[in-house]
Amino acid sequence: MVPGRALYCFAAASSAALLLRSGVAALPEGGPAPAALGQRCAKEDTASEACTGQSGEAEEVGLLQHLRKGQPSAAPLSPATDAKPEASPSVVFGVQGKNGCTGGNGDPYASGHVPCCAGLEECLGDWHGTSTWSYLCLETCHEAPPPPSGDTGLSICPTATTMGDASIWNVAAHTESCRSSKGILGTPGFKCVDASGIADTTSIFVDMNTVQDKVGCFVWETNDCQYSMKNVKQIDFDVEWFGCDNLWMAPLWLFSYPWAPVTGRQGLSGEVDLVEECAVPHVRTNLGCYNAGQGNGCVDAQNWGQGASSSGPKHLTMSLDDGGNLYVQVCAIDRTDCRQVAKYVNYIGTVYPTTDGRDNLYKFMSDVFNDEGKDGGWSGCKAVRNPSTTCKYAATNIEVTSNSNIPVFTDSTSKCYTLNANTKQQYKGVASPPAPQQQQQHEENTPKQK
Repeated sequence: MVPGRALYCFAAASSAALLLRSGVAALPEGGPAPAALGQRCAKEDTASEACTGQSGEAEEVGLLQHLRKGQPSAAPLSPATDAKPEASPSVVFGVQGKNGCTGGNGDPYASGHVPCCAGLEECLGDWHGTSTWSYLCLETCHEAPPPPSGDTGLSICPTATTMGDASIWNVAAHTESCRSSKGILGTPGFKCVDASGIADTTSIFVDMNTVQDKVGCFVWETNDCQYSMKNVKQIDFDVEWFGCDNLWMAPLWLFSYPWAPVTGRQGLSGEVDLVEECAVPHVRTNLGCYNAGQGNGCVDAQNWGQGASSSGPKHLTMSLDDGGNLYVQVCAIDRTDCRQVAKYVNYIGTVYPTTDGRDNLYKFMSDVFNDEGKDGGWSGCKAVRNPSTTCKYAATNIEVTSNSNIPVFTDSTSKCYTLNANTKQQYKGVASPPAPQQQQQHEENTPKQK
C-alpha cells in the first residue's frame, strides 16, 4: 500500500456506542440512531480499531437543544425527513468519558447531567453552524473570532465575512483521523466577499491566523447540500492557499455515506480528494487508486502543488463523461494551461455509491487536521502538529453542472441552488453588510438590487 493516501472506512456500531464521521444537527432524545456512519480512517498497512469497529471510545447522542438565537426549545427539534436513503445522517455525537464523567466533545446533558471530566468546561454554542445550540465538554469555551479585516492575502478571496445561514457550509460533527479534546472546531472558517461587496455563499475561506490556538481538528461540510453523482457532468471551482506547509489540510473533497461498507477500500468508496496535502508537503488529487483494483484505469496522486503556496490561484475541473469516466484537471485561473492530474475509468460503474442500484448522495468537505492522529492516516499522510501555522486557503465559485436539462439542485429557494452552474449572476451571492464606517461609501458605490 502506498503511504500518504487518506481514506474513509466504515465502522460497525453497537447499541451502546456508535462511531460517527459526519453530521450537523442534534438528534432528539429517543430518536432513531443510524446503524453506522462513514469515517475518515486513513490507513497505511493495517486496519485501525476505528475502521474495524473495535474502538474503545463510546459515543452517545447529545440531546440538549435550543432554538435559534439561543432561546430554549419547548421540545426537541425533529430530524430532517426528506433526505434520500443513505444520505449522511444529521447527528451530533460526543465521546462519553470513563469514571462517570463526559469526555471531550461530549454533551454533558446526553442523559440527565453527567459533568465534564477534569480539565474540561461545559461550553454552550452553535458548534455545527446550524443555529441549533447545545453543550459540549471542551478544554476552553472558544468564541468565534471576527473575520480578518482588510485584504485576506488571497486573490480569489479579497475580503471575508462570517459564514451565516446563507452559506452552504456548516461545521462537521466528527472525524476519525484527527483527535482533539477540544472537539471539532470551525472557528477559522469564513466565506469570501468580492471587491463589489458580494459574498460567494459557495465559498470557504480558512485562515488559521484568526485563532490564537491553532492546534485542533477543524472540519467543515455541506450537509444541507447533498447531491446525486449520477446527475453530475462537471464540478468546477477555484482554489488558492498560502503558508500551509507542514500541515495536513484538504480545501475541497467529496464524500458519500456509507463509505465502502462491503470492501473497506478507498478506491471503491467513491471518495474524491480534489485538493489534499497528503503526503505532506505535497498537494495532490487522490482517488484511492492504490486499492481500486483498476490497474491503469485509475491514476492519481501526482504532485501538482506544494503546501507552502499554490503559487497563485488555480482552477480545477472534475468531469464525468457519458461512459461514467471521471477526470480531474488543474488549470490556470483563466482555465488555460490545463493538465490532467487524475482519472478513474468507469467510476460510476465501479464505486459503491453508484452501483448495484444505489444512488447514494455526496457532499463537499474541507478540513485542517492539526492536533494528533486518531488512526493510520496521521502517519500515512506524514502529518505533524503545527502550533504556529499561518495557513490560509480558499475554495470559491464552486459550481455543479448537470448532465441533463434539470439542475442538480432543483429547489430555487434553497441556498444549495447557488451551486448550480450558470446561476452566479442571479443567485450565487448576496451583498455582505458593510462595516459601520464603510456604510455610506458602500451605499454610494453599490448598485441597488431588485
